[in-house]
Amino acid sequence: MKKKILTAICSGLLGITMMAGSALTASAQVPYDSYSFNYWGEEVLQPHSYLYERMLTSLEFGLSLNFPEDMCIHGDFLYVADTGNSRILKMDLTGEVVQEITCAEGSSDPLKTPQGVFVTEEGHLYVADGGNSRIVEYDEDGEFVRSIGRPVTTLISDSQEYRPVKVVVDPAGRIYATAYGINLGLVEFDKNGVFQGFIGATEVSVDYFTYIWKNYFSTDAQKARMETIIPTEYSNIFVDDEGFIYATISNLSDEDHMKGADAVRRLNPTGTDVLRRLGNNPITGDLAGRQWSSFCDVAATEFGCYYILDDAGGKVFAYDYDGNSLFVFGKKGTKEGNVQKPVAIALSEDEETVYILDSILGGILEFHITDYGRHLMNALRLNDLGDSEGSNAEWLEVLKSNSNNEMAYIGLGKTYLSEGDNKRAMEYFKLGNSRKYYTKAFFYYRKELMESSFGTAMLVLILLIVAVVGVRCTLRFRRWVGEVRCFMAKR
Repeated sequence: MKKKILTAICSGLLGITMMAGSALTASAQVPYDSYSFNYWGEEVLQPHSYLYERMLTSLEFGLSLNFPEDMCIHGDFLYVADTGNSRILKMDLTGEVVQEITCAEGSSDPLKTPQGVFVTEEGHLYVADGGNSRIVEYDEDGEFVRSIGRPVTTLISDSQEYRPVKVVVDPAGRIYATAYGINLGLVEFDKNGVFQGFIGATEVSVDYFTYIWKNYFSTDAQKARMETIIPTEYSNIFVDDEGFIYATISNLSDEDHMKGADAVRRLNPTGTDVLRRLGNNPITGDLAGRQWSSFCDVAATEFGCYYILDDAGGKVFAYDYDGNSLFVFGKKGTKEGNVQKPVAIALSEDEETVYILDSILGGILEFHITDYGRHLMNALRLNDLGDSEGSNAEWLEVLKSNSNNEMAYIGLGKTYLSEGDNKRAMEYFKLGNSRKYYTKAFFYYRKELMESSFGTAMLVLILLIVAVVGVRCTLRFRRWVGEVRCFMAKR
């Protein structure tokens, strides 16, 4: 009997050892680290949120990609701007090409180095056909609808090149595009293709010394030699379900990064940046400074989280609605699962698969969400829907896998705050290093204490005042009686 028990224990230990070994081997095969940033801006390793699955290449396409520049997803289809081959490819999620578009209207009007592609909810395809200085629209069957040419405006001189690079369409039908060499903001057209103006121009920040020196003390020759200070251009754009436009900026200077300049924005229809920046760190990608991030594309979920692609380090940076760091994954390299020149990112409709288009590899890398990542994203989704109980359960699952996840503590704190348990919310906000929400919870907790104990406090105060007055009156009365007795005794 003892021998059987010993044999069973040994077999169990061997099985656990083999499982641990295989888990370590699997982890070692992942060609990148996953981490997030804590309150102090330090990188903290965490379980993988997304794992590399496969790469769709020319073997699956049946057609070889030649330096593709953009990609979007609509339903069960991927659309790729195959720039080097001057065409748009529509393929299913297995990589099989179902349609190839090379012309705008007949074979006599071919596309020329298209760099941007977008599909509306109705299935209409918009192409930024930069080589022909136009935006082309196709219907859901791939049939030509119209061509939108150069904007009619005095803000762009006749000698200035107009080359649309990226294009999106909001739910109201407004068309927005970035254009090469134009730093006035996004080019806006109405649903009829009529030019409306520019929106969302990036702000220029100039220090006082440079401004004074350039305008009051420099000679004409020195002014001519000085670098012209112009706004930066947007590198890519994405429109979310609410019609807000996410725009990335890639050409920030080292000084801009050190100052925590905006590397991504969320623009409303008037061009105002409404992106929430309530996190402890700026939304600029890597914070260490060894290699600054360069954002080249962005994709957002329906509940306010967004994924930003970095073509400098080959990483994906994920943030929640408030701008808190969720996770970072990916890396540049030559191993399978690494990228070389990432140019576009797309999320599947269930938001469990991330697709990254690589221009040099000529393929699409596919990353699938892990159980840890699913719990994390479900917690945020349920919190957005107001499901406190479900969100709490998901946050607790996150903490089982990663007790250092500050977002989980903040998420639990938000739940308790919404339920009115302000004291408990303060405890979790403290664990999550969230000063903003801790202050908010403390304000409500103090107010709650004041309201609940006001009557008791006033009663105690009144009784204390009555007691003090009574004691003083008693002492005065006794003193008066003493004085009267002394007076009568003298008589």
